[in-house]
Amino acid sequence: MILFRALHKRYVEKWQEYEKGSSYKLGARWNEPETPVLYMSSNVQNAMLELANYCTSPNVANTLFVIGVFEVPTLRLKEVQPEEMNPLWAQFPFNVSTQQFGSKILLDARYDGLIVPSSTINNALAMSEHNEVRKSIFANIVLNPKKESVSKMALLETFNPVYSNRMFNSN
Repeated sequence: MILFRALHKRYVEKWQEYEKGSSYKLGARWNEPETPVLYMSSNVQNAMLELANYCTSPNVANTLFVIGVFEVPTLRLKEVQPEEMNPLWAQFPFNVSTQQFGSKILLDARYDGLIVPSSTINNALAMSEHNEVRKSIFANIVLNPKKESVSKMALLETFNPVYSNRMFNSN
């Protein structure tokens, strides 16, 4: 399986050190603090979209980040359904029940992680009753790096610039 992630250039070689990241230390949307976690994307477009949460412009992203391409053995992923999600799942600061829900799956022996939507997407699209619509939006892959399959994940290569130089350029 191929996965993607935006990586700060300073930490490309340290991507496996999840314990040093804020998602582990403080918790994030789909995990409580101190729950082992790596946030990945099933497609490069989603990785680029997620990066927009942390950068003020494509130029900043292109200066500081690369897109990493990862290979991982087949994963046991729980695809979260809209009816399982708290109506406030996309809120910031993060919803505690959403964090608890995600952590429970991440720590469940049956799963390596979960498939969830991006909070950058319109919530009505993420909650669509049409499977085909949701399939294009549920592209965040949240993994427990302590699981055997996930521990075998390898960084294949990185790409820069992240965004085309034409991005948001009106010329």
